[in-house]
Parts: sequence; structure tokens; C-alpha cells
Amino acid sequence: MKLSWTHVLLIIILLLGIVTFFLFTRDATSPGIDHTNDAPLCPVATPEFFLVEPVTSPTDQLSQIITVDLGNGETITVTSESGAVVVPFDAFPKEIEIPLLPNTTHHLTVEGKVQKVVQGECVYGDYILSTTTDRNGGPLVIEQRQD
Repeated sequence: MKLSWTHVLLIIILLLGIVTFFLFTRDATSPGIDHTNDAPLCPVATPEFFLVEPVTSPTDQLSQIITVDLGNGETITVTSESGAVVVPFDAFPKEIEIPLLPNTTHHLTVEGKVQKVVQGECVYGDYILSTTTDRNGGPLVIEQRQD
């Protein structure tokens, strides 16, 4: 079968069109999208929950158990007028015994460190949540009354 010059030219134009298509569409982007950043596109993480159960106040005890829930928790820190208690988050929920000074009002700040999680090139967690209120919005204040 003999091809005419017209057929040869049409085949060459078709091949050039295909090559041009693949050369230029690789760099095409949608308007408004910046592809200058080579960072991976990571899904947005769901925020971790962080809850502290209500405290008992007033009390005549010299210590109290604080109960904390933290998603993907690494450590919990409870700070008050009696000092700071730092414990690993190794139970769910975590019960932490804090000391109370006699005849003192203790204003608690509870901090929870969320552990770092790496999935492929995406890094999540590795931040600290902090609260001075319980799960119901009440203040984390314990008044110790020594008799």
C-alpha cells in the first residue's frame, strides 16, 4: 500500500499534535492553585478531644484525684499553687493524684501533650492542649479547708 503525501502530512500533523498535547498538559494547572510548594498534600487532622472531669470543692483532704481524657495523649501536666504534677498518659481515662496545700485555694491548669504521629510524609499531633475548666465549663478550682 502506497501512502500519498497528503496521508503522510496528516500522520505527521497528528503525531505532532499528540506530542504537543502531552508536553504542555503536564504543566497545566487550575486557576488559583499554587503548585510551587513541593510539600505533600496531607489530609486535615481531626482535633483531639481533651476533657477534665469536675473537681470536688471545698474539701478537707490533702490530695485529690483529677480525671483527664485526651485523644492520642502523651503526657498530662497539672499545675496549681501546690506545684506541678507531670505523668505519662498511659491509661484511658487518666487518674492523677495531686497534692493540696492546707487552707489554700488551688487554681488548676491542666495541659495535655498530643503525641506526634507520622503517616508517610504527613506529620500530625505534637502540640499541647490546655484548660482551666472542666468538661461542663466549670472552673478547675479546689478550696482546701483544713480543720
